[in-house]
Amino acid sequence: MRLTAVTGSPYAAQVRLSLRLATLAARAALSLPDGVIRAIVGAPVQVEGAQLSPTAQLLIALERFVPRSAPGVVPDIAAVRSDYDIVSSVMHAGVASEVQVHDTFVTGARGPLVARVYSPPGASGPLPVLVFFHGGGFVVGSATSHDGICRFLSLHGGVRVVSVEYSLAPEHPYPAAVDDTYAAFLHVVANVERFGGEGFAVGVGGDSAGGALAAVVAQRCVDDAVTKPAFNLMLYPAVDGMGEHPARQLFGRGFFIETDTIDWYRSCYSPELERLFEPYASPLRAPDFHGLPPTCVVTAGFDPLRDEGTEYVERLRAASVPVTHLHCDGLVHGFASFISCDRHARRAMRNIATELRRLAAASIMSG
Repeated sequence: MRLTAVTGSPYAAQVRLSLRLATLAARAALSLPDGVIRAIVGAPVQVEGAQLSPTAQLLIALERFVPRSAPGVVPDIAAVRSDYDIVSSVMHAGVASEVQVHDTFVTGARGPLVARVYSPPGASGPLPVLVFFHGGGFVVGSATSHDGICRFLSLHGGVRVVSVEYSLAPEHPYPAAVDDTYAAFLHVVANVERFGGEGFAVGVGGDSAGGALAAVVAQRCVDDAVTKPAFNLMLYPAVDGMGEHPARQLFGRGFFIETDTIDWYRSCYSPELERLFEPYASPLRAPDFHGLPPTCVVTAGFDPLRDEGTEYVERLRAASVPVTHLHCDGLVHGFASFISCDRHARRAMRNIATELRRLAAASIMSG
């Protein structure tokens, strides 16, 4: 949810309290049994033979009641980011709380970047490492907003996760995020023992915008002939900044993330829209996919980004890159953010974590 920007006044504190309470109410509603939710939301939504899950249908209905700014009208971007983190923190509260966490720094393109390291409970020796880049349209998001997702992946995927905060637009437009995430990955590789991965290969991953950055980091490593990621985990990735795929129109309104929001993120990321045709902005447009690491691409059935993720899978297969495509029929974009209360999203994320564990184990065998 991208919410109304507010200031630091006492009124703002009241708004944020209301925001927390509204999010708690939404979380409770999404935890209701499917039968109860179906009675609330009515007849199932079906598109192209796929049926929207009851929880996703309820999420869409609830989201409409949350006050938010129009995508192009953001008087206080810092407040919007803060609100995004608040909603995410409330939604993720309690997820994999037993995971060990500590904050640190990694080297970015222009200086240190905040990073958060996650380890499965009881882990004392080296483990495979996943360098994770958060989503948020290259504009919002942080280690805080994606804390629950990283905890879940570490616990159920059996890996150490290094969640990296990269430079955000519009203050730092493309290619700032690309440069930061590339530098951060190389830093972790060069200092892998510090991150608890001594002797193990390092993979990359991310969701939405972060999934695109993971793809670009892998591509750039191949282009520069440096150590490439051992594997790549991409959740509903935004891999074509200028694409007009059918799903953009089919699910562009009324399915949680909308076309005008995507367009706003896109304009923030690169005011020079023609630059979004560049392969490091839109990794689907890379001329050559050969040599990329084993990859898992996750798509959601009711997501405007569905088709570009599927096409990315096809391009990988055509280049003989080992790829797994996990398609989650009844879910919407961003479903990983609701694992605490949405049983359908949680089931999908368990399957994703199982694939992450397999990719990590395969990287050990091949290394």
